[in-house]
Amino acid sequence: MSVISDSNKIYPRKYERAKTQLHKLNFLNFLGNIHIASAAWVALLASRGFSMKEIMLAETVFHIVSLANEIPSGLIADVFGRKKTLILSCLFGISSCLAMIMINSYAGVLLSISLSALSYNYSSGTDAALAFDTLKEVDKTEEYDHFASMQSVIYRVAVGLASLSAGLALWMGYINAELLSVVLGEIQLLILLTLKENKVVLKKKNLSLKKRFADCYRESLQFLKSNREATRLIFRNAMVGAVDTLLLFALQEKLQDAGAGRIALGPMLCVMYLGGVFGSVMAEKAKNIKLGRIFSFSMIMVLAGTACAFTGNPWIMMMGGCVSAFSDDLIQIRSDVTLNNMVPETSRATLISVSSFCFSVVMIVLSPVAGLVF
Repeated sequence: MSVISDSNKIYPRKYERAKTQLHKLNFLNFLGNIHIASAAWVALLASRGFSMKEIMLAETVFHIVSLANEIPSGLIADVFGRKKTLILSCLFGISSCLAMIMINSYAGVLLSISLSALSYNYSSGTDAALAFDTLKEVDKTEEYDHFASMQSVIYRVAVGLASLSAGLALWMGYINAELLSVVLGEIQLLILLTLKENKVVLKKKNLSLKKRFADCYRESLQFLKSNREATRLIFRNAMVGAVDTLLLFALQEKLQDAGAGRIALGPMLCVMYLGGVFGSVMAEKAKNIKLGRIFSFSMIMVLAGTACAFTGNPWIMMMGGCVSAFSDDLIQIRSDVTLNNMVPETSRATLISVSSFCFSVVMIVLSPVAGLVF
């Protein structure tokens, strides 16, 4: 690597700083998904006497709030900064846990779910934009493929480990489980304060807020209008992800109904989530396969996994969840990498948020249906 610096060359120290930033984002990803209260939230609410219809209604509320805030959160990330937006996401997450602890009613559940949705909004797309542009600043965008794969692996491992402790969460009770999440959120906040903002955001700081918002909105809208491939990609990804998400939620209760005890529930959920790890690894190897083929394969596998949920056999149900998670991560990573390479950098977080917006639309439609079906 050259040590001469100009507009196209890199200082080795800059590259090392970029890698350090990515390592921090990976660790933040782990901390954000190791929460046992989040991994077993369906089981915890069921243990408090809430019905599956009420739980799926809460999931619908999550996505209604997410739908209303997803694109604005992306705009805020592109205008005010990705680092600041991630800090705001963390604060919403901590507030969500405190609301669940302090308000012992269904209203408290809905408030907590709404704050959790805001936390999700302000992080989804923002961390990916921060990572991609961090690599772009040192001319290493080809490494984003590996980063996206690692992010998915870390997510599945963290959620898998948290799910492994589902029985522990039920034993601890929701208050202690949520308090543990508060502590993890505070650690995240300290790490977030050490992140470096992207130059593409800093370059716009002298422009008025009105102009920054207007430019970002105009650029995003123009991109979506002129790029049908991107809109198809976003919708396909949302369809697979929604079916997989609802299936894994429902299996938290259906596995117990099928005879899996509290001790067995955690390991079985862990196996299902770890199926996504294999999907993440395979995604990096499938970079030369057409995205349309990957979508068709993933959709078939997710539907097959859903069918397994109705067999009544906990082992077959577990394998169905595992196959579904594998397929979801496979299409998710390939879509993420493709979309990041397509979108303009000044609107990156906004346009990635459109993908999450589409996911919320699909989830709002499918969540009540899943409540009745499961």
